[in-house]
Amino acid sequence: MPVQLLDLLACPACAGTIERTSALEIACTSCVRTSTATEGFIDMIQEAGKPDPAAPTTAQKLMESKAFVRLYEVAMRPFFARLFAGFGSHVPSYAEEFQVYNDWLKLDEERTGAWLDLSCGAGYFTDRLAGAVPNATVVGLDISVAMLKKALHETVGRPNVELVRGDVRGLPFRDEVFDGVSNPGSLHLYADPQSAYREVFRLLKPGGVYTASTFALNDYPTSKLGVKLTGIRRTDLSTLPEELEKAGFVNYRLVKFGSAFVFAVTKP
Repeated sequence: MPVQLLDLLACPACAGTIERTSALEIACTSCVRTSTATEGFIDMIQEAGKPDPAAPTTAQKLMESKAFVRLYEVAMRPFFARLFAGFGSHVPSYAEEFQVYNDWLKLDEERTGAWLDLSCGAGYFTDRLAGAVPNATVVGLDISVAMLKKALHETVGRPNVELVRGDVRGLPFRDEVFDGVSNPGSLHLYADPQSAYREVFRLLKPGGVYTASTFALNDYPTSKLGVKLTGIRRTDLSTLPEELEKAGFVNYRLVKFGSAFVFAVTKP
């Protein structure tokens, strides 16, 4: 039997158990915090009847633009990848990038359980992940309402997909519930990636793999300009293995595409 979403969720305020109280609402059994379950996803950020918290970074605010979201997968993501990785660098296609995740997460094996597409954006990789593990539950999480609405359309026909609005700084899931986590093209949006590493470690099962892609520090003028315009941060590859080790991970591996890169680590 597929894993049920309510068996994965935890209250972002107190880590309490979540139960459904109506067709359009869920609540924490401990602190009674309520969340809405409308528009095709569960919102674990905005409390029912309260204002929506502002996006924490400039780049994430951009992700709420409907025009930006419409063009994201076909134009915006490829453009920004080249801007930050360096024009002329080989930036992998979506298919090439997913193949790296597929190999490191070992998706070609018979897979069940639960898998998380963290910061799923418009849902391209959520859809691919769900297709690779049709007998598992795949959760796509993002902070952007506009992106989740696009992901809902992207994953039509995938009955094993669940979409959740959540914040990487306090992921609304129970401890050790996911078999693997993919985090494509999003680390550069996080104000505190070290906190994200700790959160991912917490929710992975022992032996689970975390794989992610982002941009390395470089001296390309276009990359520096992009940082000033968007607030996007780049990763120091010389310190990344130590940061991941501090979070508890082992077996660090890396593949580079110019100044773009994909890494994977394992929870012992």
